[in-house]
Amino acid sequence: MRKHLPAFDFLARPSRSVKPRKRGLTVTSDKAKSLADTASLIETAGDIVDHMKIPDHVGVMWRYSAALLKKKNALYAKAGIDTLPGGIPFEVAAVQGKVPQFMARVAELGFKGVEVSEDSIDLEPGGRVYAIRHALANGLTVFTELGKKFPDKPLNAEEAIEMANRDLEAGTHLVVVEKSDVALVIKQGSDTLHRLMRGVGSENLIIECGPGADRFDIAKWLIREFGPDVNLENIDAEDAYIIEAMRHGMHRAVDYNYFHAWRGKRVPRIPSP
Repeated sequence: MRKHLPAFDFLARPSRSVKPRKRGLTVTSDKAKSLADTASLIETAGDIVDHMKIPDHVGVMWRYSAALLKKKNALYAKAGIDTLPGGIPFEVAAVQGKVPQFMARVAELGFKGVEVSEDSIDLEPGGRVYAIRHALANGLTVFTELGKKFPDKPLNAEEAIEMANRDLEAGTHLVVVEKSDVALVIKQGSDTLHRLMRGVGSENLIIECGPGADRFDIAKWLIREFGPDVNLENIDAEDAYIIEAMRHGMHRAVDYNYFHAWRGKRVPRIPSP
């Protein structure tokens, strides 16, 4: 990560927490990046990425060698970026009855976290908590997820709050809200996410804004509703700088709202050279 002074250190920066932080987390996605690409990303954006998800599910499970994944995870770890595989590999392990082996291998490969999700399956009663315990036993930070990839009904706020708090009590680090459910909340204009924030705590929730063409629209809505320190996930690694700019109010996707405070005010006089 960069430790030198910013090039324009005399310009005041909008309030923004620095790593390691508990609010304003940015969780990005490494989609089939080479080790060279990984190093390049760390050089230019390592200071603004908190966690890196590797959602190339087939690659993680069957295409990439253990040696490659260990090297990639080591690069991120050196830069202060914790890694986790996407939730689908966990769900594959769950339907095959191999969750304990899966958690042990995730830790062995150098991942710092793991996602326990049910967005494509339904676990047996108690299975969610047992999976969390297996992850913790292997020293992994746990992300659990609320919602479905293809919801047939809106997320129920009361049920979601109950599940999230049960996950947190079991040792979950952060509870993720599935992007498909977020998009549905926005489309329907419901207050489900606001109720979740109140019932679970914004510091315990991380909201997916991607993937998809609507990712910046969703991020804009989330930043507007919950502030620039809302925790965001499923951001393409190449988009990390855009999300950071949006948090600062300095991107077209948020209408450059940084400058709204100066509307109707006189800009300081520029002195003659």
